[in-house]
Amino acid sequence: MNEMPLQEKNLQDRVRDYYRGERVSNALLFVLGSTAITWTLLLYLWRHGQLSSGIFFSSVPLAGFLMATGAYRFIRSFNRYKNAQDQISGEAFLLQKELPHLEGRKSRFVEKRRINLTGLIVGFVLIGLALSLQWNHLWLGTAISVTIFSSLLLVFDLFGQFRTEEFLYHLNKKQQKE
Repeated sequence: MNEMPLQEKNLQDRVRDYYRGERVSNALLFVLGSTAITWTLLLYLWRHGQLSSGIFFSSVPLAGFLMATGAYRFIRSFNRYKNAQDQISGEAFLLQKELPHLEGRKSRFVEKRRINLTGLIVGFVLIGLALSLQWNHLWLGTAISVTIFSSLLLVFDLFGQFRTEEFLYHLNKKQQKE
């Protein structure tokens, strides 16, 4: 069999892949936040119980955060992509502006992961305490929301970190060649 060797992606292909991944993940964050607010509002209106109240009222700021960050980063990615694709100044933008931005983002992922894991642990501990000590269901609903949102943010941040580190690797390679 004659197999065609895989062609190495050029930098512009990697730019397109990176920003496409950014737009998809941030659009998904926005949709998840919107869905969470809608679903928990409907649950609250239907049940009017303490559990549904705890889930809804704790979901509103968390889902609002997902929506705001998802929308902001989605919109921002178009401008950054346009600057990176510019025929004349694209490479300079990537190496002078985007490279330091991504290096800062990479270092922030460590702190974000710590916060997400803390939220996950606090959520699970609160669920355990609320169930074992028979606390008010408002606490249980809040703990469920914190656990779900912390796990979602952790997953999105891990994928974002992978995309960022891969793109950084190729930008650093490009910078070393020059």
